[in-house]
Amino acid sequence: MGYRQTLGAGVFVAIALLAAPASVQADGDMFTEEQTQDFGFPLSPGVATLPFDQFDDEGGLRILSKVTLLVDGMIGADITAENDSTIPAPDFGVAIAGFMSVAFADLGTVIGFDEVFSSGGVAPSDGVTGSGPDFFDFGSVFDSGSDMDMLMGTPDELAAFIGVGTINASVFASGGFTVVGSTDSTLTIDNFEGSGTVQIIYEYKLIPAPGALALLGLGGFVGVRRRRRA
Repeated sequence: MGYRQTLGAGVFVAIALLAAPASVQADGDMFTEEQTQDFGFPLSPGVATLPFDQFDDEGGLRILSKVTLLVDGMIGADITAENDSTIPAPDFGVAIAGFMSVAFADLGTVIGFDEVFSSGGVAPSDGVTGSGPDFFDFGSVFDSGSDMDMLMGTPDELAAFIGVGTINASVFASGGFTVVGSTDSTLTIDNFEGSGTVQIIYEYKLIPAPGALALLGLGGFVGVRRRRRA
């Protein structure tokens, strides 16, 4: 009798230790899995295709509940401009405008770009191209932005994101520059590019494997049997 009681107690403790981590994770603790990729391409327009891993639910042991798409984007170029008018241009500058879109399965974002860069004013045309008081080198100018999209739901509702393959994030960007503050001008654009980062976040919870649940039930049963025999 004493031997059986000791064995029962020992079995109960060992099984409880094995099952405890699974039971804690099954109580709703959330986990995240993140993937990040950078991109860059010449404009305009420009595209990039970024393959991301699908969410592996490991045979139903990981339950996906939310997918988030985060995008940081930028478009820019090296810019010089010249006032070709005989009229001075005190408000001489350049403006950038454009957009960037990212599509990832059922998620998507659009970032708009709209910025003006001032020279502080230039003189009337001096008839000499590429220099002088009517010419201004703006250097590297750019505009940036960020956006996000998310989707919450059941595994059935998020089925497009679940698997062992990949999902492409399709990036598209377009834009352009114009001169402001002059009726007649020359604009030179070099290294016009789009770039940024795409991040995918899967949020999920863990559930115990069927074997762990069976062991937990067996542990409780052995514990009850031990107390009855005592």
